[in-house]
Amino acid sequence: MKKIRKDSLTIGFALFATFFGAGNLIFPPALGLQSGNSWFSAILGLLLSGILIPVVGIIVISYTGGSTRKLTKPIGENFYKWFILAITLFLTFVAIPRTGAVATEMGIQAIFPKVPRVISIIAFFIITYYFANDKSNVVDKIGNILTPILLIILLLIVFKGILTPIATPIKTPLKNSFATAFIGGYQTGDLLASFMIASIFLSDIARRGYISDKERNKVTINAGIIAILGLLIVYGGLLYIGATGSSLFSAETERVELLLGLVDKILGRIGIVGLAISVTLACLTTSIGLTSSVSDYFNELFDNKISYETLVKIICIFGIFIGLLGVEKIVAVTNPVFIVLYPVSIVILLLGLFHKFIPNQGSYKGAVFATLIISIIEALSSIGVKSTLFDNIIFLIPFSKQGFGWILPAIIGFIGGTFMFKEQFEISKIKEEHTEKTEV
Repeated sequence: MKKIRKDSLTIGFALFATFFGAGNLIFPPALGLQSGNSWFSAILGLLLSGILIPVVGIIVISYTGGSTRKLTKPIGENFYKWFILAITLFLTFVAIPRTGAVATEMGIQAIFPKVPRVISIIAFFIITYYFANDKSNVVDKIGNILTPILLIILLLIVFKGILTPIATPIKTPLKNSFATAFIGGYQTGDLLASFMIASIFLSDIARRGYISDKERNKVTINAGIIAILGLLIVYGGLLYIGATGSSLFSAETERVELLLGLVDKILGRIGIVGLAISVTLACLTTSIGLTSSVSDYFNELFDNKISYETLVKIICIFGIFIGLLGVEKIVAVTNPVFIVLYPVSIVILLLGLFHKFIPNQGSYKGAVFATLIISIIEALSSIGVKSTLFDNIIFLIPFSKQGFGWILPAIIGFIGGTFMFKEQFEISKIKEEHTEKTEV
């Protein structure tokens, strides 16, 4: 029992730290600033999309066989390959470099402003390489070394900001803080990351001796609860702190500038130094976890022809060059990607969560591909690709103005796919029964 508790704590801390990275630091305060006195609704929206769904993603993957491939198998083998490849490319060229950029702008340069950007980013990815290079110890290194330091600093900032708020949240022009925060939770990228890091964490759980499905699921749930609690305290605290600054900061304030300004008002120069350290650690833990997961994926994709260690080096090199572009430029290209991938990912997890009650594979195919089509249309619209036909389609779909236009298509696709593939499913079932009788 003691071993399970200790392992659950280590894995839970590592899971928290891996999720809590660059995006998680800069987005909650901005959402709080937008929400003002509607901050509680915003916390609920962020709780759902930025905490529960990503963590539940790891748990669902464990319950559906322990791998993303098994979770997505009913949709089709080719879908798994393209879906994971899309996520992996996003993590390689956006999420991982963003950690280096945030660590530089809010971490290293906040303490040492004269250090050249290129030097700090190179140093950041050298440390990432050191921790990620040994896959077998990634979780222990993150959970036992980096996370406790990160958590202590963040809790000091959050509790000080809550106990002695810098101002009172005011009413803002934002009409629906819940929906805005829910969609804003996409920007953390954590749900997409969960499809990748699941293999690292579930493999680590198995390495610790929890071989059976029951044992693996139990440890995964325990670790998930720890991660959820940690994320809720920090996310909620940062969002509330942002809300207290709604009367002091302009709505157009850049994310990095906002967070630095808030902490300066809460704790002064000491707070800036503490934030800089926590930012660097938060970005490092995420960078390490994602680099390890992506390297592991490409190692498997290339059938071990390129070693895991070599792939870690390549990804860190990409991180250096792209990270030099800066936070705002990197964030600017992410929105269309999230609009396409996040709704699809949510639908996949919901199907996996209730997989025992899904009628047939057509239900998966219909729900996922209907969601994908609508999401692509919405993403094209978001980048200025206009079409009267597409605009009319989006306009007619319920909840599309709130960012949930994919819900009804997913339901219709689920129902349509169920009936379209019903006959095929029954023929397949008859063939399986015939094969079993023949073998007997």
